[in-house]
Amino acid sequence: MKLSKTMILTERQKDILSLLITSEEGISVKELENRLNVSRRTIYREFKELKDVLATDELNLVNKKRKYGVEGNKEALNKLILAVKKTKIQSSMSVERRENALAAILLLNDEPKKIIQFALDLNVSEATIQNDLDIVEKSLAEYKINLIRKKSVGVYVEASESERRQVLVGILLSEINDYDFFHYLNHTQLKSNNFFLQIISRDLLFETRKALTKSIIPNIELDSDHQLIELILIFAVSLTRIKAGFTIEKVDLEPGSLKYQGFVFRFMALITEKMALKVDQTDVTYLANKVMASDTKQTKLHYDSDYELAASIRVKNFVRIVSEKMQWNFQKNTTFVNRLTRHIIGLTQHRVTPLPNARIETLAGLSKRFAKLYTVIQQAWQQEFPTDKITSSEMQLLLLYFANEFTNFENHQQFNALVICENGIGTSAILKARLKQELPEIKQIKLSKVSDLVNIDLQKYDLILSTLELKGFSRSYQLVSPLLLDDEIIRIKNYLKDYERKYPLVNQPVFSSSKTKHATKELSKISIGTLFCADLVNSIKVQTLRYNATDLIAVVQECLVHTGRNLITKQLPVAKKILKRIQLAPVGIPNSHLALLHTSSHEIKRCTFMIFDLDNEIVLKSMDHNEIEVSRILLMLGPAELSDAEQEVMSLISSMIIMNDANLRLFTNGDQDQIKNAISSQYLQELKRKLE
Repeated sequence: MKLSKTMILTERQKDILSLLITSEEGISVKELENRLNVSRRTIYREFKELKDVLATDELNLVNKKRKYGVEGNKEALNKLILAVKKTKIQSSMSVERRENALAAILLLNDEPKKIIQFALDLNVSEATIQNDLDIVEKSLAEYKINLIRKKSVGVYVEASESERRQVLVGILLSEINDYDFFHYLNHTQLKSNNFFLQIISRDLLFETRKALTKSIIPNIELDSDHQLIELILIFAVSLTRIKAGFTIEKVDLEPGSLKYQGFVFRFMALITEKMALKVDQTDVTYLANKVMASDTKQTKLHYDSDYELAASIRVKNFVRIVSEKMQWNFQKNTTFVNRLTRHIIGLTQHRVTPLPNARIETLAGLSKRFAKLYTVIQQAWQQEFPTDKITSSEMQLLLLYFANEFTNFENHQQFNALVICENGIGTSAILKARLKQELPEIKQIKLSKVSDLVNIDLQKYDLILSTLELKGFSRSYQLVSPLLLDDEIIRIKNYLKDYERKYPLVNQPVFSSSKTKHATKELSKISIGTLFCADLVNSIKVQTLRYNATDLIAVVQECLVHTGRNLITKQLPVAKKILKRIQLAPVGIPNSHLALLHTSSHEIKRCTFMIFDLDNEIVLKSMDHNEIEVSRILLMLGPAELSDAEQEVMSLISSMIIMNDANLRLFTNGDQDQIKNAISSQYLQELKRKLE
């Protein structure tokens, strides 16, 4: 009897079967309609599906005197009753998810599978599976994966092993939520109804992550939890295929991936303690290439398409224009340039949902604080991306990238050179000697091979020389011969002169400030603002939400409960305003574990800034469209009408939070006194700037 193992029913089908097998005299369609509150047409459609399910176990849906029941031998009926009680209830999938599920099953397995098996697994009719397969066939063909249908044999796919694994991992990533993935992995007793979470053994996923944590993760840098999930899935899928006897086809070893092969060998040594595997060198090479590609310490030297390559060139021009107009070199830090490139490609290719064209206080405050820089960015965007229209919020988000870079690093006028050579120390030494002799203004010279670039902080160097062409390299560089010829020296000298002209030692002021015309009024405003800031800072509290829910709505309500009645007269209207703001645009702070919630309302008596540490992290979208795990909530509240002084201080705090990496770390991990002192110090700096 296969029924108890393979039956997968919707909630409605389970209810219908329960009524059919518990009604001794049968049950009419009319009674089923009333009991289940559905139409006659729905009942007959479900009957058609159930007939196919029952027929596989030689049971029949019968109609006697307009009353329906199930007939078969006693043993089969008893097993049916047991199966209905224990059967797994699977929510109906959308068409798109079902098609992805079909593709995932086909890609993970090589044995032909009958249409009826797909129908039972996915809880639909055989006709529906046939229609779905037509769509799946066209989609897979784009990846050069052929869907084969053989009568009396079944359905399967033919594909290169690398394409098979890559597409399968892509499907799983698109269908698995980051939070659900880790929650499922961390709670061994938890059962999930997510089909895609169950397609690979939880034990294998758990052991894969464990081995990765010991062998590979400590040696690389990942941008996000989503990237960690991708790495876990790549390895878990590969292990599944290797165990089934399938080896990756020959792949080329990427330059610089040798050390990553060592990491993969260490991983395999750990995983083979748990399972017997015969691992081919090609699989090690394949996985090493994948690990290297996920390591953000790598300098990106290639792009996935001609469009991305062209877009990266436009982004570099965009950064160059901003740098020259601001006389501040934003081009030195390749991590910044690459991160900005990924973001802009996502925007221009419509891979992400743009921020709404509405005021987002955190970003709006930044545009006031860096008014000149914001204007320059707008002009540079129009110049380099004239046909790509973006919202004001997205433009302000671009400002966030530049403002963060500006406040993170000082623009010291130091001529430091990096020399990249293809072969050995000898050539590098000749170049270094020639540079010292001919260009004494270069104070420091660093020698490097291409394979060592991943370990070098490129933003330290004003000048990069290379004896070989670096296709797609994220920094501008001078291509020279190993002997450094005279005309090349002249070219380098001209480059340095141009560099000095573009980025002089004296920094241009970025912050805009208005000169006072009436000293008495200005003094009064300053005293009011200072008193308000002192009062606000003294009221700052860092509290912990114990055993908080992982639902954002519940967390917002918990935060407001801790504010007290002396601050908010009615909490419900304030909660609704905060949730409306969250629905408008993401509230997560990029590259952090922070979420900034803020609103103003007639129900709020005075301005306040409160910080809540979460016992349980929650997953939210950040302003740059990535998902982050939030461990701390920053709550800013104010009355409906704010005075100029109040508005200024509140804007200062919100801008300060996202100003640079040091501030992000402070607001993420700092205690109450550290945060109070930092805000006070920032206010005093602004006050000093006004008085100068």
